[in-house]
This record gives sequence, structure tokens and C-alpha cells, in this order.
Amino acid sequence: MHPIVDRFLQGGLPEPMAMALVGGSLPVPAVDLLQALAHVGLTETRFTQRALAFFATMPESLLAGLVAEPINPPWPLQLVLCHRKEPALLEQALLNKSLTSRIVEASVPSLPGSVLEIVLNNQVLWLERPRILDLLEEHPEGEYVIKRRVNEFRFDVLRLIPEDVKNQRLEIIDEVEAGHLDRAWSELPLPKEKSREEADAEIESEEMAAERRLLAQKPVVDDEGNEITLTLSQRVMKLSTNQKIMLAIKGGKEERTLLIREANRLIQVNVIRNGRISEGEVAYIANMRTVNEEVLRIISNSREWMKKYPITKSLVMNPRTPLPVAMTHFKRLYESDMKLLMKDRNVAELLRREAKRLVDMKARGKG
Repeated sequence: MHPIVDRFLQGGLPEPMAMALVGGSLPVPAVDLLQALAHVGLTETRFTQRALAFFATMPESLLAGLVAEPINPPWPLQLVLCHRKEPALLEQALLNKSLTSRIVEASVPSLPGSVLEIVLNNQVLWLERPRILDLLEEHPEGEYVIKRRVNEFRFDVLRLIPEDVKNQRLEIIDEVEAGHLDRAWSELPLPKEKSREEADAEIESEEMAAERRLLAQKPVVDDEGNEITLTLSQRVMKLSTNQKIMLAIKGGKEERTLLIREANRLIQVNVIRNGRISEGEVAYIANMRTVNEEVLRIISNSREWMKKYPITKSLVMNPRTPLPVAMTHFKRLYESDMKLLMKDRNVAELLRREAKRLVDMKARGKG
């Protein structure tokens, strides 16, 4: 190791020299410089941003030559896998003999889909760390053939899942590939027992439970009145709580419509935080009598959503909305809706009284 790099790794290099080193301004061998960059590039230090900025400018051909040979210690491989995107370079790093299962586990979420198969084919690594298989299956760019092989490996090699679970997951992958299910289904984690937090999140009042039972007797429709297929409803019902939470986070419109009806607060909260949710769905959810108060608070805290009148109206008119939230927004209602609010016996008396007072004030002003 070059003496300057060695001093840097030991923490004994003055800061100006250290900054010059990670910025590529000192004459040290490239292989040693890479060790210095990995040392600060994989952790948060005052040198990290400068090191990563310089690393991004290093020629692919230079890095390819460095990662073609064994590297000790191997952390530069993780730096390459996490912070470069060139497929040929990543392939070179993934085939390096110094690569460890720990580095692969840390790097999989950053890899592009084009090189995931190299990881999957290295049984030695994921046998050491089966979590690598989970990361490959959850990867948003993973092709369905990858997800299928992950499940087969789990069952045939690791014996981690029962045959009925494996068959169900393979069937889901086939349905996703055929376009019959949203892509999010192929990224569901393995089912597991409810955690204490997930169980506690299912506690609800008798009134809400009664409304939910009544709701269950009617066909499930989305915010536009379109009926959800029974097959999809049955699939969702079979999922474990942790799978429903993941589907709530990533699923499509039909999945969100079904999952917002779940009693579990965590599932409902993740539905409203789904990045694909539309304003129409938010207005629909804001009007629901079976939705948890936390969901309504999340809606009320979004400036973008609260700019939309249908959402504001649904939130204020919903008896489930916490009174302070409804009182904050009710003045934005049109006069016709304000008159409906002052007559609605389901909402709090204070809200009705304030609505009436506002309507009377406007009437006197007109007179």
C-alpha cells in the first residue's frame, strides 16, 4: 500500500491532503487510490461526497482493469457495484474471485436488472446468505424468470418454503407475466406470522367492525364504480399481513381498493402512501367510514391533496375525521355543501354549529 494511502486509512493524513487524495490529485497507484475511495465512499464521512464525485469520473476501462484481478481487501468491488452502472464493468466485479457474500447482499438493491442473473447463478454466495435471494426477488427490475428461479432454489436447494407456497408463488409470477396481475404481486415477500405491531394495528371499534361487516356484503367497487373481480379479492384474502403491507405499498388501483378495506391500520396507511395513488382514490378514501383516523390525518397534511375540493369536502363530511382536522378545513366548503353539513347528524355538534354560524353570517352579509 502506498504510504499516503496507508496514512489516510489509519486516519493520520491531514485534511487538505486527504481531500486532495480522494479528489484524485495525488500521484498514487490507481489500485491503492481505489482502496481510499472505498474506505470513505461506503460510509458517511466529510470526504464521502468528494470521493464519490471523483469515482464517478474514473474511466470504465481503468476500473475494469482493476477489478479483473483479486483485490484485498475487497471493498472496492462494493464501491463499483453500488455506484457504477456499466453492465460490462459490473459483470467483471461480480465475477471477481475476491467477491464476498456480504458485499453482494449490500450491493443487489443498487444493481441494474441486466446483471442480476450473474448473482443468481453464484450459488456459493446465496447459500452463505439466503437473504440475497429475497433481494433478487424484490428487485424492481428483476425479470420474472429470475423470480421463478429464486422460488425454485428456495424449495429445491434450501428447502425454505413448503411446496404449496412455492406453487402459489409460481402461479402468481405466471399471472403477472401474462398481464393478469399487477407487477407488484411478483415482489411480495414470503408469508410470515403477524408481528405484535401488525396484530395491534388490527384493533378497531365495534362501530367500525359493524360497518366493515356491512360493507363486506356488497360488491367491491373502486372510486369510479367499477367492480373488482372476485378472483382478485380471493387472492388478496389469502395473503399474510406482511404481504398485504407490501402490496399496499406497491400495488395497483384494484389492489389498493381492496386493501383500504382491511381492518389493519398499517395496511391502510401504506395504501394512502402508495406512490401510484390518484386524487380520485384519495377523495374516495377520505369519504370512507371504515378508514382509520391516521389515514385521514395523512390526507389532511398533504397540501397538494387538500387543494382539490372533492378531497376537502369528503374529509370534512366524514364523521370519522378527527374534529380538529374537520374544523381546520370546513370553511372552504361551498355554501350548498355547508348547508348539508349543518344538517348532518352524523358529524360532531360543534362542527354543525360552526357551519350554521358561518352560513348565517354570509346570509346577513348579503342582506
